[in-house]
Amino acid sequence: MAKVRCNPRSGDSSGFTLLEVVLALSLVTVVSGMLYWFYWSTLKRTELDSAQSRDVQLVRVVLDRLTRELRQASGHSPEYGAGIIGDEHAISIITHVVPDRRLMYPRSIKDAKEVGQFDLEEVRYYVGWDEENTDTNGDPRALGLVRRVSKTFLRETVIEGDEEGDAGEDERSVAVKEELYAPELKYLEFKYFDGATWWDDWKITQGNSLPQIVRVTVGFVPVLPEEEEMDLVEDEFLRDESEMEPLARDRYAMFIRLVQADTFFGSRLTREASAFSSSESAGF
Repeated sequence: MAKVRCNPRSGDSSGFTLLEVVLALSLVTVVSGMLYWFYWSTLKRTELDSAQSRDVQLVRVVLDRLTRELRQASGHSPEYGAGIIGDEHAISIITHVVPDRRLMYPRSIKDAKEVGQFDLEEVRYYVGWDEENTDTNGDPRALGLVRRVSKTFLRETVIEGDEEGDAGEDERSVAVKEELYAPELKYLEFKYFDGATWWDDWKITQGNSLPQIVRVTVGFVPVLPEEEEMDLVEDEFLRDESEMEPLARDRYAMFIRLVQADTFFGSRLTREASAFSSSESAGF
């Protein structure tokens, strides 16, 4: 009987060499890293887009309300003053409002007395600062955009009944309401256009005192308010739109035209006269 010999070198090997295993693991690691980087970058981009969308939506809501109040501003009320008074970082608006409809409903003498309402409101916007809790540099912290509404002029409070009853009082009956309207917005800037020149402040108290355009800029990164200079400089009265610096990435701006402003630019003449008289008093 013949014997069969097997030559181990002539047979096929079904295993992997160490080099092949190392190359396969390296390839899997590279592909996994690329997939992870793609997933991470996509997720990060989605989060950034969502955050930016929320920021834009917040800015749109705030600017829409501010636009509506500016376009309903009173030109000049003899009893209550100018419709718009503001500086670079704050503005006060005397705006027209419609009283609540419930005041028109018939009531009997037994019904609860409704709080009187006025057809004008004073709305003030500014950025609040916390002077007590400072940051690492010792600067005050920005609290956010504050909105203050005075529904009853010449009175700071409305007192009705006892304190316990006032605690549950309807919000519409509060004479003065001051709230942190948008804590995310920590930068606010205003510019005022009289028809020819942009101004950092607007304090006209005669005639139709409204500017032609108000430029509102809001942002999310706080900037400490600059200290006002006591000496008047002539260049401060001559600010052109082309001289304004471009907006930062976190800021949004809107130009609000006031259709109720004087079409004959009466506010421009008043503003220029005010600037001239101020420069004369300062010794120019």
